[in-house]
Formats: sequence, C-alpha cells, structure tokens
Amino acid sequence: MINAISKDQLLFSGSEQSTAADFVLEFLSHINVDKIFGVPGGAIEPLFDAVARFNRRNDVSLSPGCNPKVKPSIQLITSRHEAGAVFMADGYARETGHLAVCCATTGPGSTNMITGIASAYMDKTPMLILTPQTSMSNFGRQDLQDSSDDAISIVTMLSRCTRYNSMVTHIDQLKYKLMKAVKTAFIYPAGPVHLSIPIDIWTQMVDADIPDGSAGFKKRGNEGYDQESYEALCKLVVGGKKLLFLLGENSLPYSKSIVACAELLAADIVTTPTAKGCIQANHPLYKGVLGFAGHQQAEDILTDEHLDYVVAIGSNLNPFETAGLCDNMTVVEKMLYINHSVTDGMVCESAGIQLYGSLKKIFHDLEAYLIKRQVIDSYVGMEQSDSRFNVARYKSVKQGASDKNIASLTHVDQPERSALVKPQYLMGKLPAMFPLATRFHVDAGNSWAWATHYLHLNSVSNYHIAMGFGSMGWAIGAAVGAASAQSDAPVVCISGDGSYLMSGQELTVAVQQQLSVIFVILNDSAYGMVRHGQRIGGAEQIGFELPSVDFAMIARAMGARGMTVRNAQELDELDVASLHESNGPVLLDVYIDPEEVPPMASRLKELGRG
Repeated sequence: MINAISKDQLLFSGSEQSTAADFVLEFLSHINVDKIFGVPGGAIEPLFDAVARFNRRNDVSLSPGCNPKVKPSIQLITSRHEAGAVFMADGYARETGHLAVCCATTGPGSTNMITGIASAYMDKTPMLILTPQTSMSNFGRQDLQDSSDDAISIVTMLSRCTRYNSMVTHIDQLKYKLMKAVKTAFIYPAGPVHLSIPIDIWTQMVDADIPDGSAGFKKRGNEGYDQESYEALCKLVVGGKKLLFLLGENSLPYSKSIVACAELLAADIVTTPTAKGCIQANHPLYKGVLGFAGHQQAEDILTDEHLDYVVAIGSNLNPFETAGLCDNMTVVEKMLYINHSVTDGMVCESAGIQLYGSLKKIFHDLEAYLIKRQVIDSYVGMEQSDSRFNVARYKSVKQGASDKNIASLTHVDQPERSALVKPQYLMGKLPAMFPLATRFHVDAGNSWAWATHYLHLNSVSNYHIAMGFGSMGWAIGAAVGAASAQSDAPVVCISGDGSYLMSGQELTVAVQQQLSVIFVILNDSAYGMVRHGQRIGGAEQIGFELPSVDFAMIARAMGARGMTVRNAQELDELDVASLHESNGPVLLDVYIDPEEVPPMASRLKELGRG
C-alpha cells in the first residue's frame, strides 16, 4: 500500500510530521478530551496505535523534570459492545460537560453504535463518533466489512441521527472537517457528529498545525434574547402574581439562577421527568414532577384556577413528558414560554409570551432585575407581600421546612419484612444509603416510573435519565462513563433485569477500571413495563417473561461484588458502609414484588390503551 509506513517512522518527536490518526489525537487533547470509548478492530487500529504513541510521548516517566500538569494523556476505555461505548461517552459528557469521543471499527462495529448515537442525538449530547472504512481502492468490491456508499453505507445510516456527518476522502479535508464536526457538536441544539475515515487516510502523513483557539470549543447557542418579549415577561411576573415555574430538560445547566428567580417571586416549581435534577427534592418550592409517572400535587397546581401564569422553561412540552396536560387550552393561555430556540417552541400561538434566546442570560438578567426591584421596594418602605420569600433565607436551601414535601407525600413503608421488596420502598431508601453527591442514572422501563415518582434526591444535577429515545441499557454504560470522569462520589445505576440482560456485560469495564459503580437491579423476571402495560391496557399477556437469573452470582463471576436482597429486612440490614469502601463495582440483585403496579397510566393513555 502506498501510504503504509514503518514503526520506526511513527516514533517521531512532537515537531515532526504525524499521521492523520496522530493529528486527530493532538487536536482532541488540545480541546481537553482525555478519554475515548470504543471497541478495537482491524480498520480502526491506526487510531488505537496513535493513542499508544500519544501517551508514550507524554509519559512523564520518560521526561524527567516535566510538570505532570502539562503532560496530558488520553485514556482508551474499551467497552464490550459498541452501543455500550456510546452510552459510556454519553455519561461522560453529562458528567464533565466536555466533548465525548467514541469509536468503532467499520461494518458491524459501526452499525452496533447506531442506537447509542440516536439516543445522544435525541438528548442533545455533544459527542464525536469516529469510524473507519476499508481502503478506498476496495470500495464496492465486497471487501470484508465494507461500509462505504457502495455497500452498507454507514454515512447514510447516520444521516438522520447526527448533527454533522461526513466521510473524509482526502487528507487535505481532515483538518477542516474535524474542526467543523467538533464546532457543530457544541452549537445548539448540540449532539453527536460523525467522521468516517478510510484506513488509508488514517495512516497518511499530515503536515498541519493544531488550530489556534481550539481549546475554546464549548456549547454555544443564541447569546442574546428578544428585548421586547423579555420586558413583557418582567412586567407580567411581578406584583404578587401566583406563578408556577415548569422546568424542562434545557433548564438543567441554568437551574441555579432559574430557581433563584422562582424564590424571589415565590413561584412554585415543577419539573418534567428529565429535569428532576434541577432542584433538590426538599426545596420548599418544589411540588414534584409533571407528566409521565408524575405527582398529583404537580398536576393540581398546574390546573389551579387561581394560578396566574405558568412560566414554562426549556421544555418542548411534548405529550409524553407532560402527559398531555399542556395541551389543555386553559393551561396554554396562562403560558409564558421561554426556550433557546423557536424550533423547540410551542406551536400554539395562544401562549401569553414566547421568549427565545439564551436561558443563561435571560435568567441572569431576570434575577438581577428582581433583586434590584426588591431593594427599591424595601427602600421606599413598601410592604413585602406575605407570600414573597426572603432572599437571604432561600439563598442556599438544604433542608425542607414543609411537611408536604414530595418525599413525605410519596413515602411508602413496608411492614411485611419478609416479603419481596416493594419498588416504592426501595426508591425511598436509596438516597439515604449513599453520600449526598452520589450520581444516579436511571434506565428505561419500569425503572423510569419507579424512580420518577419515588426517588427523591436532596442535591442538584446528580439525577440523570435519557428519555429522548428511551434506549434500554443506556444507564449501564452511562454510569460507567460518569464514574470514569470523577472519583468524588459513587455512581448508582438503577436498571431492570430486562435492560441488564441486554448490556450487563459492561460491568466488566467497571471491574477492569476499578470504578465505584453500584448497579441496582430490579429483578422481577419480566419486562416489567410490558407486563403491567398489557394487564392494565387489556392486551394479550405475552412475551414479557424472563428466566429467573441470579445476577449477584454473575457479578461475582465477572470479578465484582454481588449481593442478593430478597426481602425488605435484607434491604434494611445491608452493610451500607461496605458499599462505599469497596474497590470497584458492586451489584445489588434486588428481588422486587412483581405485582406492584408502577405509575405509568399516562403512558398507556398516550398509546391509546389507558
């Protein structure tokens, strides 16, 4: 092959030419990428080789006197399935806010990634996917694992679930397309981008400088907002109005200032299921989740006839997340709608205000305006409304004062100590079993419903769920990715036995990397949501059964700690301290009561079976 080079040629110094694979690694390191998740294979080997060379060149032990802080390395974390690699990258991105990078070989390696990529696309996770191709001279000649446009075209397959998607067909395209891909990954609405690079491009020599300023890549969107709509919002929300803040997923990065505004306005707060992490459960203003598996208290407040306005922030108000409640014209007419972009906006023109722009700037400015207004009101001697909260009092709410907080309203006890564990009881106990900073990742299926309604965290930004595409097994990989990005607190993965049977092999990655992940498996020998959906909806009861599996034994066989919890008493008697002290992952195989019905009525209604 013309572009083939010897090993000796690859052992160059930092100032000499490098291959395309080396250039990609240098560029990624320059924008603070420190991990790549993937599975090896023949066509992607040039990238794996480049990772080894990159780390060898930057090995401090080979450069005496060097400051370790200026010698970056890139860790390659090998998953057991390519979808798992993408899920891990997703969890890493959510934990760090950095670009996630994952890779796989050509053909089936690339197609195995599609579900994870689609999930990242729906959840707007910035991610770079790198796939190879066979040699370009062999395109269309039935070469092994050909995924070019003349065969099983991976670029075509990924065209509907990526923000940017291109094949590099000439070495001179690499720098431009790589920069364009990474920039696009961070431009609102953000999401996965894909570069397909043939093996003979990966190994070509590149003589190009790393672009200046590339370390500044970050999420970008509309940096301003419509001033007229903003001023109208300011006029409407003041004056002792009865307000409800409805927080959606896009609110998560700006929740601190959004909640501060709600405190200044004495506005109640509800969230969609994906935005539960915006506010601690014991905050006095928090009234629960609206929509799928949500809380009656949240619905009652939304439909309260005395409510003046619903300030909907960062949500597209889709029927699944809001259980169709936001299609109610009485609610819509009270809506003050705020989001990044009009493409995410409500179609109905009956909303009182539609304000689009930077959520960061809107609520930074609104908080400053409200504080200034309060100071002026106090200065001129105006009486504060009894319903308005004092800013100092709520500056850092850590303990709830209300006996009607969402945790107490949904508390379920289990007096039958020898009976199978009620999922509601398990969810109520989990937060107290782990440190406040523990991250929780919740898998698709009944885990969604139980966690949404009964799992209440008194922390912010530590609750993660992927409801955009609803991929089973997402939380397993995402928890591993999140744990690889930090060591401050454990990561808890809540998954059903159905999801775990799809992706449980990724436990071995946590074992290999010695990551503090606690896998909590809801074991009921069934696809639980399917079973209960069929029963409640009157469908034929078929296809939901799973065999009885000892997941704790499997975990031990894989090198992890495996513990079985068969009833409420065993749950209460768990040696919680040992869970934190354990090196590497722990799996809790929790036998739950299969007859307990999850709060999923809104989902059945959406399917026309309620």
